Amino acid sequence: MPELSCPVCGGTMAVPEDALAGELFEHGECGAQLELIVDDSGSMSLKMAEEVAEDWGE
Repeated sequence: MPELSCPVCGGTMAVPEDALAGELFEHGECGAQLELIVDDSGSMSLKMAEEVAEDWGE
């Protein structure tokens, strides 16, 4: 399981080997919602997940 760095608090977080690009995780130390990024070479990193606003059709 790769250990990735949280972009919010700098702590580490274990991500499963079979995790997919775009998968969301919550960092247990700071509670940040993080999105997994996988580049063309297969390297994994985390970034802050974009907040999705509810669309109630208004």
